[in-house]
Amino acid sequence: MPMVPTQIKITGPHGLPFKLGGPMQVFEGRTLLGTLDPVEVLKDGTEVHIEAFIPTQVVLNERRHVGRLIFFEICAYITEHFPQIQAISFAFGRPIDALGRPAEQAASRASAMERIGVVNITVTPLTQGVHVVSGVWPYSEANRVALQTALEKQRAIFREKPIVRPSRAGRVFAKLAALCSQRARG
Repeated sequence: MPMVPTQIKITGPHGLPFKLGGPMQVFEGRTLLGTLDPVEVLKDGTEVHIEAFIPTQVVLNERRHVGRLIFFEICAYITEHFPQIQAISFAFGRPIDALGRPAEQAASRASAMERIGVVNITVTPLTQGVHVVSGVWPYSEANRVALQTALEKQRAIFREKPIVRPSRAGRVFAKLAALCSQRARG
């Protein structure tokens, strides 16, 4: 039975539409994955800065690197909904146990950012356990295509095994719905 792809949804507080400069909430279905607060608007409203992502326990418990998916989803959302934004700057330093030592984590983040066209990537060691990776993703058609390609790859990782796993009742309901759908087509 095919699984429903991971559905990341981005809103403002209380499910209201996200507004530039305000907090941003990231969900998988109805489960909150984390909050960006604030999403700073810079350079006369043409750039946003992402740094203060506060993950929920669901994300902290996830052994896979879900942060990359979330970052790519946020970038895609901003470019789709706010065409005046010409660049997204960021600084990420939260350690992720599943990625190895701090230098390996920083290298992995920097490599992922290079693939989508991020420029001015810097890696700054703060403490023995934390390296901050920062840079700027400038909007261009080539970078948009690279972002979309990378985003699809990340979505595929979580497609078969979503971040939030359905309950047993949810799995039974999904199987029943799939069977009904097959019979309706057949």
